[in-house]
Amino acid sequence: MGRDGRLSEAGSRSRHPDQAPEHLGPGPVRTCVGCRARDLAARLVRVALTDAVADPSAVVVDTARRLPGRGAWLHPDPKCLDLAERRRAFARALRVPGPVDTRAVREQLEAPRPAQTPGTGPG
Repeated sequence: MGRDGRLSEAGSRSRHPDQAPEHLGPGPVRTCVGCRARDLAARLVRVALTDAVADPSAVVVDTARRLPGRGAWLHPDPKCLDLAERRRAFARALRVPGPVDTRAVREQLEAPRPAQTPGTGPG
């Protein structure tokens, strides 16, 4: 029992879901829907449902991280995408009945990234 007379959960004082574990550094922490590992949001990509009438179950990468509605977080690794698809994690995370179309996410993750020349990167 805690000092205020209420039962407390084990470790409840040490857990703060909005704070990153010390080894991850500062910033919001999210869970990858593929591998289920917790990581900084800056290292993950956000995916969300499109609002397209033609295919309401299509999932796209939310590059600006501003699309409306629920989002899911994924490492930018095709292996994590494979795991998420196999586990049907997108439908569960986005609260969508039935399967979702992740072709646009796969295309973006598997697209070759342009090489950065020194001095042109962010920062």
